[in-house]
Amino acid sequence: MKCFRIFPIVFFLCLSFSCEKDDESSNLGAEAEKWTSYGFSNYDFTLQISCFCIVDYTQPKRIQVRDNKVISVAGVPFEELNDSSFRTIDGFFLYIEEQRKLNPVVEEIQYDDEYRFPSYIYFDISERIADEEIGYTLTDFVPY
Repeated sequence: MKCFRIFPIVFFLCLSFSCEKDDESSNLGAEAEKWTSYGFSNYDFTLQISCFCIVDYTQPKRIQVRDNKVISVAGVPFEELNDSSFRTIDGFFLYIEEQRKLNPVVEEIQYDDEYRFPSYIYFDISERIADEEIGYTLTDFVPY
């Protein structure tokens, strides 16, 4: 008789755990959903990286995206570059989710008023590590 009282509790617990999603990227948030609703696959934007880096690296660069792939950075074909900082806007949404999993001590995210893509991203993962902070500013978005 006691088994019949415990069974509904165990069943409910198993059901609730099976409904949880391990993949946080499936929860994109309102901004990502709004961005995705536009369906842009071809666009350009200007990216400026803020970091303790050489000056040339932190200069604004025009990013061209075609078919949801970065094809050029400041006129240089993307294949010639070996740098994961140059991403599509979808890639920046994924970057934000990845950084959040690291429990940063500082996180600042601002979104474009019209299209809701991240227009400013800044993370400081650890107070104990010098110069690992990095910021990205996305401006001059032009869809095609």
